[in-house]
Amino acid sequence: MFKLATLAAVAAILVAGPAAAAESIHITTAGKSPAQVKAEIQKAAIKLCDAEIGASLLSYYMQAPCVKATVKAAVAQSSDPALQIAAR
Repeated sequence: MFKLATLAAVAAILVAGPAAAAESIHITTAGKSPAQVKAEIQKAAIKLCDAEIGASLLSYYMQAPCVKATVKAAVAQSSDPALQIAAR
């Protein structure tokens, strides 16, 4: 199992522009099940998307697609097949 997953705000880049590329959260995965890692990725994605979208008029509509794309990008970066299966 990989030691560290990097959750990049890929979806937020589409929303907020190039400045969002520097935003990331590191998640320690040692000793955690794929379901626990996925839950942490989900929480981190929500936090990143909240920070990038802010309180814009359309933030309600932008949140779910941002979180979904960010989770998908983070799982795709993983080399752990169990995590990729758990994230489906």
